[in-house]
Amino acid sequence: MQGMPSIQAIDTGAVDAYRAGNERPAQTVPDDHQDDLDLIAGIPSVPSILDVVCRMTGMGFAVVARVTPGRWIACSTKDEIGFGLKPGGELKVDTTICHEIRRHPEPVIIEDVASDAAYRDHPTPALYGFRSYVSFPIVLPDGTFFGTLCAIDPQPRTLRTPETIGTFKLFAELIATHIESGRQLGQMRRLLDERRDADQRQRILQRELAHRMKNTLAMVQAIVTQSLRNARSLDDVAQVVGARIQALGRAQDMLTETSWETADIGEVVAASIAPHDGGGRFTVEGPPADLTAQQGMGLALALHELATNATKYGSLSNAVGTVAIRWDRDGDRIRLEWREAGGPPIEALPERSGFGSRLTTRIVPAYFNGEATLEYDRDGVVYALSGTLLSF
Repeated sequence: MQGMPSIQAIDTGAVDAYRAGNERPAQTVPDDHQDDLDLIAGIPSVPSILDVVCRMTGMGFAVVARVTPGRWIACSTKDEIGFGLKPGGELKVDTTICHEIRRHPEPVIIEDVASDAAYRDHPTPALYGFRSYVSFPIVLPDGTFFGTLCAIDPQPRTLRTPETIGTFKLFAELIATHIESGRQLGQMRRLLDERRDADQRQRILQRELAHRMKNTLAMVQAIVTQSLRNARSLDDVAQVVGARIQALGRAQDMLTETSWETADIGEVVAASIAPHDGGGRFTVEGPPADLTAQQGMGLALALHELATNATKYGSLSNAVGTVAIRWDRDGDRIRLEWREAGGPPIEALPERSGFGSRLTTRIVPAYFNGEATLEYDRDGVVYALSGTLLSF
């Protein structure tokens, strides 16, 4: 007994040193072990186990500890000697005997360190001020080492009895079984949550696909209806409708690559003019800008109409005419211009306004919450569109 610290000495001496250098507050435990703390806290029998351990052995401090190669974390404690360690508190793992038990998972029992040949010169008892110590490994059913069930006291205690050893062994196995069951339950809950999330995403996807299909069918219906209204013959209808739906299909191909979320305006322009570009007839300039799915499909149709008219009547109807497509943006505002040059002079305005004109000046601008103009200058058609980007 002489020379060993008393309970009071532990409070003011060794424990002060331990608190200063070895403990980290509970709130600093990172998320990777918070699940372990929550798991032990959720086992109703653990406080009773620690209470029985202290009553049966007469020891003043008992703990269920999570022990890893780099950390020793108190998960649940019973402290009757003012040791000061609470759930979530930590010791430097390499200063603990539990660290040695992790490497060699066998129980360690010290009834009186002063007379124990293996531990009388061990630094841990002196550091933490205990004379008696018992620790049993908590090994999960799959063989994984979790931590320890241990107890300490500043006085010698009788611990090497069949009752004490059997009880500690039973409690350690009971805790291990609860941990394994808790982890399995947690895994089942995560799987159920993932399934619910997957089902929810599936429902959202189905609604989104239905919405996209509805929008696409509405566009196709409008194309067919307006084309029939302005057609001169059934052959003309088939040709015009087919070309317009192909333009819509090219826009949809681009949107599919981005999960129907956005389409880059440069890609929309490139895909729309590709069937009409015989080599160097187009000048395209503008910064990157993302369009919504509806904006992308609308702009693709508008550019298709402009390019088709340019091929039939405008600057692309001869060998020297050109088209300049330029756009600029200011924040979420954008302005795009289509300007033809070098084609046959425009002597008079079109006799009637067809679907292409309504599409470019009324329908498409609405997708941008903006406006558009279509002018027939003598040098060629000039189309200007201005509006807002990403107006979902």
